[in-house]
Amino acid sequence: MKSYAIGIDCGNTAIKAALFDEHGCEIGAVANNYPTHIPQPDHTEANLEQCWSLCAEVIAKLIEQTGVDSSQIIALGTSGHGNGLYLLDTELKPLLGIKSLDNRAASEVTLLQASKGFTDLKKRNRQGVWPSQTAALLTWLKKHQPQTFQKIGQVLFCKDYVNFCLTGQCATEWGDITASGLFDFETDSVSLELLNHYQVADISTKLPPIYESNQVIGLVTEDAARITKLKAGTPVIAGLFDVVACAYGSQASSLGNTSVVAGTWNINQVVTDELPPEEVFMACKFAENRYLAIESSTCSASNLEWLVERFFSERREREASIGNNIFEQFNRQLADVELMPTLPMFHPYLYGSTGQDSQSANLFGLKGWHQDIHVVYAFYEGIVFAHLEHIQRLRSAGYDVDRIAISGGASRSEYWCQLFADILGVTVTSTNCNEVGAKGVARLAMSTVTEGQNDQLSTQLQADKCYVPNTKRSEFFTTRYSKYCLLRDALRSLG
Repeated sequence: MKSYAIGIDCGNTAIKAALFDEHGCEIGAVANNYPTHIPQPDHTEANLEQCWSLCAEVIAKLIEQTGVDSSQIIALGTSGHGNGLYLLDTELKPLLGIKSLDNRAASEVTLLQASKGFTDLKKRNRQGVWPSQTAALLTWLKKHQPQTFQKIGQVLFCKDYVNFCLTGQCATEWGDITASGLFDFETDSVSLELLNHYQVADISTKLPPIYESNQVIGLVTEDAARITKLKAGTPVIAGLFDVVACAYGSQASSLGNTSVVAGTWNINQVVTDELPPEEVFMACKFAENRYLAIESSTCSASNLEWLVERFFSERREREASIGNNIFEQFNRQLADVELMPTLPMFHPYLYGSTGQDSQSANLFGLKGWHQDIHVVYAFYEGIVFAHLEHIQRLRSAGYDVDRIAISGGASRSEYWCQLFADILGVTVTSTNCNEVGAKGVARLAMSTVTEGQNDQLSTQLQADKCYVPNTKRSEFFTTRYSKYCLLRDALRSLG
């Protein structure tokens, strides 16, 4: 009898479930939009009951659509966006959900960065502070909503909340906790010395146990089985921070491998066997004696999603009603756009940045003859330029980046992939799987339950497409990027 594993991927904009067989073949996938609630400016929240309802729905639809017997699903793994806040109260009921595009803690970040202890804080957590960081959000919550802060029973991350709903168990793993700002790399623990910098030492008892990502943390409960159509008792592993899941799923989990995730967040990461230096944006535990050196910001495809939602929503709905995808249409139109110096230019800071300066998005060089596709082009190009900013920081920190594996929404577009190759100046590979993060965590779950006996996934994760830089186009983008940087720096100087 064939065996299967389900990988669940809960990001900022969508919740997906994908089914894989023991050879790593994707049998089917289902996705639901994951609504973001904006109760006031700079606040991006999630309804936790809705999060679980949508997740249960995609699992049930996946089982129904693939026709697989749930008894053949031998393991589940969940990946989810990092940081933000997923809080349960003292009775383990949903309390508050904050996504990782939130900017409410900007003032607290400024105060922490100016504090006497900031140098020690950054040395300990290897990322400093930024607005949607879990630690910074806890600082904000304690100051501005003390009644809610006092009700906290458990501090979880996105995937941990899904796992809690599946199993009734509160748990996390090394990837999310080390990327949250709460982990002290100097002591290899969640230390009171670090928590005191944030003035949230009282949450130390409200953090869940930390497991290895491949450890089974619980079994699917009877209640969860009823609404997901899973079999009660199915093992659930601790899971993965989604950027780690993408590294696994895109064949970039070996020492020195570089991967890029072009999704809601702009993720650029290298696997290393040494703790990354302080100048790198973030360090994250990857595996035993392995780390990810991560350069990241909110300057990725979330900007394009914003553009479509604000200015192309009617067109998207109209096209969807006849089975068309607006992003696929963009890709076809963009292939015909002539590369000219007079094209508009976009800085993708709609959701701020993770640097110490506060930046806003800007669109430059608009002319009366420009069409809507030229504005779309500017968004595509600006997003890849933002990735290049991060790649250059990794190179400056001593990491060789001469080849990348790409995942996220952009990886499904040949236009995007070639644009990444031409702008980054490296060979870009994409895998033959749509749901790379889900595959990474499903691979881990399957291997755990079978104790590696049937783990043929790693040999099946072959890149099906390879994109080599076009020298002529690369020269054009080098000039454009210099202009992009000049405009960026000029705006920074204006404060």
